Amino acid sequence: MIYILIIILIISIVAVVMMSSLIIGLIRTGGVPFISTNKKDFDEICRAVELKSGEIIYDLGCGKANFLIRAAKKFGANGRGYELALWPYVWAQIGIWFNDVDVEVYMKDFFKINLSEADVVFCYLFPEVMAKLESKFEKELKSGARLVSYGFKLPNRKPDKEVITNDDNVEIGRIYIYRY
Repeated sequence: MIYILIIILIISIVAVVMMSSLIIGLIRTGGVPFISTNKKDFDEICRAVELKSGEIIYDLGCGKANFLIRAAKKFGANGRGYELALWPYVWAQIGIWFNDVDVEVYMKDFFKINLSEADVVFCYLFPEVMAKLESKFEKELKSGARLVSYGFKLPNRKPDKEVITNDDNVEIGRIYIYRY
């Protein structure tokens, strides 16, 4: 009986820590929730952006880093992710360790990092956040860098390429590629 109570206590503590970290993450990100990119689109995103082995790909708001892990394993990219919520950050570290890939995830605000080393930047962020980032991309991305936005366009720039991965004509599943 005592073992069952200990297990219930451990599960409860984990659940409270997980929920607290997600709530704190929402507050720290200004209300941007943790939503994963559809895994079926990972390879399509990498092909659409013409990701090459050895390129450095940044994922802004990387969550559990599933996209970066896939890009490193299948395409040979070097991934750098930025995540503010504790639970997805910890999950990312575990995933990186299990997959033994060249991916680093930082618990940092992506508004405060320099993007100049990135060959590719991946975003799955709400339109309001994309609007705030647009001038940062213009200033910091090097010539030839590519920006991939999953689901949401930049408000003031026309995409160089658009890939539709669904057939129901909704934004989610659309991949917008911008070349700088």
